[in-house]
Amino acid sequence: MRNMISVSMDGRNVNWKLFEHLQQEHAEAFGGSQLIVVGSCGLHTLHNAFKGGFSVWQLDKVLQALHTVFHNTPARREDFTTLTKSSVFPLPLCGHRWIENLPVVNRAIEIWPHIEMYVDAVTQKKLPNPRTSSFDCLAVARNDPLIMAKFHFFMALSRTFTPFLTKYQTDEPVLPFISQDLTVLIKSLLKRFIKSEVLHHITPLQLVKLDTSDMAARVQLKNVDIGLGAEAVLKVM
Repeated sequence: MRNMISVSMDGRNVNWKLFEHLQQEHAEAFGGSQLIVVGSCGLHTLHNAFKGGFSVWQLDKVLQALHTVFHNTPARREDFTTLTKSSVFPLPLCGHRWIENLPVVNRAIEIWPHIEMYVDAVTQKKLPNPRTSSFDCLAVARNDPLIMAKFHFFMALSRTFTPFLTKYQTDEPVLPFISQDLTVLIKSLLKRFIKSEVLHHITPLQLVKLDTSDMAARVQLKNVDIGLGAEAVLKVM
């Protein structure tokens, strides 16, 4: 069986240069044979695609601001605890592994009512104003009636990706199975807003060529699957 290698793109230039040297050393040691190149790390592509979708709502800035506004500020944390009677604080956002921020969003949902209390107290001048861009970001999010629905939608999609990431973030030889698993993953995402009859007998090749902008292929807006948590928030509203 031929050797294969996938280049992780944590440091693009460094990794490709290392691979170049590895290819040369491998050729010298094994009579000119080369490793089969299967491309750069596809997991990073998933993370970046996920980030690209949610950046439209600027959730990255909100989640980052949640942690930053209380990080290394004992007085501010004390004000928060005294006001809310809670010592549970936001978790730091991982900016390059977006799908793995599920615990971060889960914590944000858990403490958001307390964040609202804190922002309101500052706005009403009952607590000192941090006068930081992080607090300003939270103040804007506080007035977004859909912020909790957005958090829950993030959670729903993140959970869809988690099994795939868990399986493929490994040193085990799982590459031969990636095509089938990617097909399942893409279908599970598309079925949220694409008609079931369109996806029922679709082949992997047809799947990657599917025009998702075709309105005839989409379900009605009321039937878009945004997840149970987001639906519950909207029903309350």
